[in-house]
Amino acid sequence: MKKILTLVLLFTAVVTYAQQSETKTDSKYGPYLTNGFFDNWFISVGGGVQIYFGEHDGDMDTGDRLAPAFDVALGKWITPNLGVRAQFAGIEVNGAVRNPQGRYIDSPLNSSGFYEEQFSMFNLHGDILWNISNTIGGYRADRFWEFIPFMGVGYARSWKDDVDPVVKEVGFSTGVINKLRISPSFDINLELRALLVNDRFDGYEVGEGIEELATATVGFSYKFPKRTFDRPEKPIVPDYTPYTSKISDLEKQIASTDAKAKKLADDLNAEKNKKPATITKVEYVASPMAIFFPINVSKITEKDLINLGNFADIIKKSGNKFKILGSADKATGNKKINMKLSKDRANRVYDALVNKFGVNPNQLEVIAKGDENEPFNKPVLNRVVILE
Repeated sequence: MKKILTLVLLFTAVVTYAQQSETKTDSKYGPYLTNGFFDNWFISVGGGVQIYFGEHDGDMDTGDRLAPAFDVALGKWITPNLGVRAQFAGIEVNGAVRNPQGRYIDSPLNSSGFYEEQFSMFNLHGDILWNISNTIGGYRADRFWEFIPFMGVGYARSWKDDVDPVVKEVGFSTGVINKLRISPSFDINLELRALLVNDRFDGYEVGEGIEELATATVGFSYKFPKRTFDRPEKPIVPDYTPYTSKISDLEKQIASTDAKAKKLADDLNAEKNKKPATITKVEYVASPMAIFFPINVSKITEKDLINLGNFADIIKKSGNKFKILGSADKATGNKKINMKLSKDRANRVYDALVNKFGVNPNQLEVIAKGDENEPFNKPVLNRVVILE
């Protein structure tokens, strides 16, 4: 009895350690991602034998005290180290009674002075599971053998057909599960379990306080998908340096733009405050000028030089570029002579404007048309140089 109580106290201590061990950050131990509510569930079924330790049960042979045991459980692993389950366990108990105290006994008095008794029972309890293998060795989904102590509390009930009373007690359970992996979905379980109840659980109370029911079962577990735990991915710390540099450059550009906008606004206000000023703009406009030549002549007359001098002043003041278009009439001469004659006439005008009247050559363009493009409808008028 003292050994069982010691085991309970030890288990309480190690469960506390197991919960603390979940905070380890070493790669061997985790951390692991918390799965969803429907992940890491399992169901288990087992059968075996159990033996009750009551006031007078020691008077019987151990083999006669063994009774069949059955259990079924549904549980969930919350972390690789810590889980919970609900288990239904029981069937019947064999024992010995020296003083039945009025309770119906259907067996004769044994030569050793006791009666053999058999009654039905079950225990519905919730357990906390601690996977020592994962705690010490680190989580491995493919580990073959795992050692899992547990401790729990629940409702225990015992009765015998046609006999009162029915006993209802709070029962405390503790034990270990040896789990053997046979596939990703199935495990074999070898479970050793002790139920601690009030000594009246077998129908007789003599003041010893607590009695025990020890059970050994063999069974299997089916693990529902999802069956494993995943590690979280290491966070990638982003490098914001390019972005902060870009933001800084943009802020400088904004500040520069704001300063320019302010200067423009100040300049605009200053211009608005100025008194109106009268601006006089002089434009020099010249109509096309025609200089006519006698037949087969390219020399400029004195009269035409006077007009050409006036036109030169307009060219210089305007700053514009003018064309000097030389022509000849196709009624006289031939194309070759007329081309040369138109070119000589245009060059004479160009020479007078540049060398006599000081016009910038860059303002003049000389074009000899020959007799291809006559500007007027009379031959005498087509012996001409036109300035435009």
